[in-house]
Amino acid sequence: MLILGPVMAYPTKLFARSAVALLFVMLAIGNDCVYGAAGDHERIQEGAKREGRLVLYMGMDTDEANLYAKEFTRQYPFIKAEIFRSSGEKVQTRFLVEHRANVHNADVFQTSIVQVYQLKNAGLLSKYVSEESRVYPEGFKDAQGYWTAFYLIPYVIGYNTRLVAAKDAPTSYEDLLQPKWKGEIGLESQEYQWFYHLLQIMGKEKGFEYMNRLAGQHLQMRTGHSLLADLVAAGEMKLAVAVYANRVERMKNSGAPVDWVRFKGPTITVLNAISIPEKAPHPNAAKLFVDFVLSKEGQNLLRGLRRIPARPDVLPDPPTLTRGLNLYAARPEGMIESYNETVARFEEIFNK
Repeated sequence: MLILGPVMAYPTKLFARSAVALLFVMLAIGNDCVYGAAGDHERIQEGAKREGRLVLYMGMDTDEANLYAKEFTRQYPFIKAEIFRSSGEKVQTRFLVEHRANVHNADVFQTSIVQVYQLKNAGLLSKYVSEESRVYPEGFKDAQGYWTAFYLIPYVIGYNTRLVAAKDAPTSYEDLLQPKWKGEIGLESQEYQWFYHLLQIMGKEKGFEYMNRLAGQHLQMRTGHSLLADLVAAGEMKLAVAVYANRVERMKNSGAPVDWVRFKGPTITVLNAISIPEKAPHPNAAKLFVDFVLSKEGQNLLRGLRRIPARPDVLPDPPTLTRGLNLYAARPEGMIESYNETVARFEEIFNK
């Protein structure tokens, strides 16, 4: 199940209809995060027709980005879509270099939540609350309307099924401290998000104690989550602490001797988000694209790509990738602000 935020309490007495109507009008005028009215889509579509162009800055794989552009322009043939695709860091770097030169090409910015959040903090994103984002749970969208989760990446323990029987696999992070796993565990050498959020879940005192004990297991530090999963499949290590659930599932379906642990507690889930730059040259086309990506149709495309949809009413393939899991949204608030300290503590514990 997805983690939901606190439910807002509603008054038990009904307001007079006139008061409710007045309140609605005030909100619609004074709050630019209010969901659009029924006619907004037509107005946005007419604006997009005049713009006729859309420039996407994306961190997805090339074939994935091309698929989204193709399906979007099939629905809106009057828009010509162009793509700049690279790693999240390179997409962000290009965007910032252009911004400093007062060049504004990007209409949509889609990468890891870390880069998206950094642009939000720098005041470089605009607010847009898509009608589709109503169904996205709290924690998986920005409360102020600057971004919404696009797809999810649950961090799980992966293991080699030839070397570790399912009944012997660890069922929690604490199980990794057992003596039998010493020297048999891999960890990504820059796993800062997992590190920070597990400390939040455990509490700092208990969390740091755990991290030091885990480091005492003589971990095999490697760079790259895909490499970690490959090394587990090859038997170079029996376990990996934090690998991508969908990556392991894909390898498993292809015949690799791997599987992953379904936690009873919170499953740290990294977000990939979509947003609109503050100075997007084609803002209406950008809004249409965000609406498309967050819709059921757009999220269903992720299933064919073996990605995990962020929209809760669109299940991944297979559904067990999220079904029954307590997904803990690894939001960047706090981590970005304490990034240097987080990196320093991680390096001190695991890479000294």
